[in-house]
Amino acid sequence: MNMQSVSLSALEASGANPRRKFDRKAIEGLAASIRTDGLLHNLVVKPVRGKRNRFEIVVGERRFQALKLLEDRGELPEDFSVPVEVRDELSKDDTLRIATVENLQRQNMTPLEEAAALTKLVHKGVTLDEVVAQTGLSASTIKRRLALNHLCKDAKQALSKGQISLAQAEALTLGNDEAQARLLEQLADHDYSADDIRGHLLDDRPTVALAIFSAERYTGTITTDLFAAKEESYFDDGEQFFKLQREAVEELRKHHEASAAWVKVTEEYRLPEWQYRKAKKKEKGGVVINLSPSGHVEVRENLVPHRIEKQTAEAIAENPIAPKKVKAAYSKPLCQYIAHHKTAAVAEILISSPRVAQEVMTARTLKDFRPHEAFKALAKEADPQGAYRVLEEQARSFAGKLGFTIEEGESVWDHFPPAFIEELALYEAVRSLCDHDLSSLQILLAALAFGQENCDRLDTADSLFNRVARDLAVDMKNHWRPDAAFLGKRNREQLVAIALASGFVEGAGQLSTYKKADLVNALARYFQSAKAESEPTAQQRKGRDWLPEAMLFPAVDPNMARDEILDDESDDPDSE
Repeated sequence: MNMQSVSLSALEASGANPRRKFDRKAIEGLAASIRTDGLLHNLVVKPVRGKRNRFEIVVGERRFQALKLLEDRGELPEDFSVPVEVRDELSKDDTLRIATVENLQRQNMTPLEEAAALTKLVHKGVTLDEVVAQTGLSASTIKRRLALNHLCKDAKQALSKGQISLAQAEALTLGNDEAQARLLEQLADHDYSADDIRGHLLDDRPTVALAIFSAERYTGTITTDLFAAKEESYFDDGEQFFKLQREAVEELRKHHEASAAWVKVTEEYRLPEWQYRKAKKKEKGGVVINLSPSGHVEVRENLVPHRIEKQTAEAIAENPIAPKKVKAAYSKPLCQYIAHHKTAAVAEILISSPRVAQEVMTARTLKDFRPHEAFKALAKEADPQGAYRVLEEQARSFAGKLGFTIEEGESVWDHFPPAFIEELALYEAVRSLCDHDLSSLQILLAALAFGQENCDRLDTADSLFNRVARDLAVDMKNHWRPDAAFLGKRNREQLVAIALASGFVEGAGQLSTYKKADLVNALARYFQSAKAESEPTAQQRKGRDWLPEAMLFPAVDPNMARDEILDDESDDPDSE
């Protein structure tokens, strides 16, 4: 041990210090302690190459910062002597190791600073056991800090700024950069816990977009979630998907083996990119291909592995946040065999238990229920008409009977049924209904889900919707009246035609002074009063009976009807 006293001016901070942020208040407190009691612990330094009587700090930079603060304030004498231990033969690796251990043992660094410091040690070949022994950190904590290397840039910034917790950040390491970015956006509006984030990222349904094999090779069924924020399609047969995905990865491996120095295939949640560096010029690199449990494939080329000790590399290979891989007690084929026989047994008993069968069907329907798009659209209108109000009230009433009351002012269609309610809870709620209410609920669900399939165009075909409407003798004159929402979407020429056909006026000349907006409002009031009159006049009866051809079942498109007339006339030999 070489103990010396050197002047404060002969010391300089090290660029290799893993700590990047120093707490100003902590430095102030340390300075006050030094001013009162003196420097209680010496610094560890090493000579600076090429600079005589200059020393680089290995251990004690916080004490150095406090001494500099006192010097700037004029509270230290000129050429203040600092007791130091000089280490002459320290390599860069030794300097890094000692500085890292010192920082980890003393004042806590931020998790990202710890991760960066530990990563440098591991890259230099320091074993996991040595890091545990020298820092006092548990192997589990070290693995969790190293896993933070899997965070994308935005996630690291969010953790650094305190926008997400350490637990949330650790959970995010299970996803790729795209999934992390998507969840970070959602965290701005939703207070997802670490468990919520894990649930999102561990979703075991592989999406069609993940496949790197030709879609024609997949023979199973595909489900499309039309109600997701971004429409997604999923492979229903996950086992077949992974079989095809692994075959495609094997083809990738063979392709890269032709030109790369080496190829490694992994199946971790994230490709362990931090364990590699880019190959330098004239240095032949290898390729890492990772197939994650979600089915996502990542490929990184031209890589050289860091000098990580073999047993340490094995110990940190798996993400410590990921679920532990446990061998299933029953194989998949055996699970299927058992499930099929149990399903058949329950189905046989359900046939003789009609009430329970209805309860099951209703609970399953409620779980995935989505009302027809018409109802959310009509809810936004200033004055929804009678048919809509009847159905809204029915839905609100049944929500109460099922135990999830929808408050006044809340949108019925956003809460019927409540989002994220468990299927078992729905089943219990349905079981509490009397026979009449259960039957009425089934009818309501069928009615709310049924409607015109494509609402972006007129339904002029002989569709199921039109057939049912005719079987029910639905007459839109009994359920609808022309209102401002309808009339406002017509042009002036069409409005004049409506005014004449409905008896609002007898001649178009009477409308010449009307602006379009005034004509829309006048017609809307006319149709409303005609509908409300208990003893309508002949003119009002004409208004009550007026119905646009688009409100028929099927709808009549006037443009198509006009084309048919023209076609008929062109086929008539006497038309010329």
